[in-house]
Amino acid sequence: MLVSDEQTQFRGTLPTAGDASALGPDSPAGLALPPEAAAQLDRLREALARYRVRSVPGELESGFAAATAIVTTLSGSAVSVRADLEQMRRLSRALPEFGELLSSAAGEAERLVFAGTAELWSALGLRSLAPAWTSAEWETARMVFACACTPAAQTNPVRLQTGLRSLAAGRFADLLGEELADSEAAWIRALGDRYESVRHRCAPRTTWRSRGLSELLRADESTRLAVVARLERWLTGGARLSGLADELEAAVVHARTPARLA
Repeated sequence: MLVSDEQTQFRGTLPTAGDASALGPDSPAGLALPPEAAAQLDRLREALARYRVRSVPGELESGFAAATAIVTTLSGSAVSVRADLEQMRRLSRALPEFGELLSSAAGEAERLVFAGTAELWSALGLRSLAPAWTSAEWETARMVFACACTPAAQTNPVRLQTGLRSLAAGRFADLLGEELADSEAAWIRALGDRYESVRHRCAPRTTWRSRGLSELLRADESTRLAVVARLERWLTGGARLSGLADELEAAVVHARTPARLA
């Protein structure tokens, strides 16, 4: 689920501390929840308490179920209502438990993302540090998880995974393109037994030999952009290492094939 700044409002607005529907002494500071949300708030608190002790991502699942119920109550149970990011930010500040849930989930996602990039960088033999999310990308991930708690998001949970993968896919693809422009060894590792065929067909040639694919990326901006675009889609789609050779070969061959033959 890509986070958008399209401001589609909740059917209702978040309650304020002066509302008659206040829960009483157990209400979070600065936010009055309707009585029917009390049990869900307790469920959320219990899930967070278990997660603090065990640090098991599965403990967050019941927390998200409770948070979704709370958000649904606040939105008037309108199943077609989409998230308003400003409303989500306000709720994450006004309801500390909701903010903690989002931060915990973003932290778990960040660790998975870094593990994936570290595996990719290692597989290609790259010496640079594998990239991780920036603080801005981490904050956006919190809002992706917040949007996943809205009623409309429940109809398409796959978008959550796609949205999280897409947060830094463009930046990671650019970095990987730079690495491939600097290292022929990375191409050899990425393409495996296809390397010689792709190099022979696509790399720049001299009278005596075909040059390297890294030189191709440095010399031909259109090919570099094609590779980066293909890598971005691959990263957003799950970045399976078994499919990397297919993606790189397709990008290079297509970029280097004359239009009349494409």
